[in-house]
Amino acid sequence: MQTPVRSSFLSSKIMKHIALKIGDFYFFENFVLVEYAKEAIISMRALHEIKTKGLGQFANNKPFGLIVNKIHPFNTVPTDAMQLEKEIPNLVATAVVSEDLTKTVNFDLENHFFKKINRRLFSSLEEAEAWINEKVEAKKNSYTK
Repeated sequence: MQTPVRSSFLSSKIMKHIALKIGDFYFFENFVLVEYAKEAIISMRALHEIKTKGLGQFANNKPFGLIVNKIHPFNTVPTDAMQLEKEIPNLVATAVVSEDLTKTVNFDLENHFFKKINRRLFSSLEEAEAWINEKVEAKKNSYTK
């Protein structure tokens, strides 16, 4: 079974937590980690509340990443990817974590709709966190050059 973030090495680094019907959102310095609710349907409409309540930390185009810790099965609306990229342009990378990579069939389908956001699959939170931080820091550094 996938390790929830509160039981992981990341638990002491959580800066803020927002619990919504579609899942739990954990805020860190460079990224948001989400654990979607079982069988949730993830769309831009469903994400509206977290956009208004939680993403202020990443205002002013501060680059950030997203880690999806797949502890439950959920469904996405892949065609919303283009809208996500337009509405949240400072989201630079997304890591999907699943200990069972055979349960990530939709990942390849979703990738066809993402044009700007770098996305990768991982089998551990440790690998995902390192990759996300690397991508976010690289984007921050590109602004200072």
